[in-house]
Amino acid sequence: MTLEKAISCIIEREGVSIISNMQFSVFLDNMVAFDTPAIKRIVETMISSGYFKELQDYLLTEDFYSQINDVHKRLVQNEGFQSDLVKYVLDCLLVGLHKKDIVPVYPQYEKQQETTTTAKKSRDPKKNELSVIHEKGICLVNFEGQKYELDETQYRAILRKKDMPANRLKIWLTSYSEENK
Repeated sequence: MTLEKAISCIIEREGVSIISNMQFSVFLDNMVAFDTPAIKRIVETMISSGYFKELQDYLLTEDFYSQINDVHKRLVQNEGFQSDLVKYVLDCLLVGLHKKDIVPVYPQYEKQQETTTTAKKSRDPKKNELSVIHEKGICLVNFEGQKYELDETQYRAILRKKDMPANRLKIWLTSYSEENK
């Protein structure tokens, strides 16, 4: 089921107050509404950090749409989520609340191949190479002959850590990959 339809169904069945309860995420997960692990993480962060509660409090006020924009900005700046994924989640919420009629489309990433080179901290002149294929929000990373499945947010985090030694980079890749299972 699509995220906006699942949100709409849950709100109709449980009431709007459900969006600030962690049970909301469980319902969405049971309805197979999360497109990627990143979307699930955004929703769970919005619940646990009180973003959905804030939006619920502003629901019947004139400031609701400015609050949506503020929440979007804070999720991107403070939590480090991708802007287009946060926008997608918020648009799905707006459709689920019947505040918007246009059905949001999950951000599509063109399939692309890239190679990223990272330097090792040791004196070994050999460089670490990450081979990455991006497809529909998933990054398939090949590092030292092993494949790791990451979402876009995790991949960007790895790029910020590109200068770490190979053994630490492998630990991060393994951790992120296991998180997505």
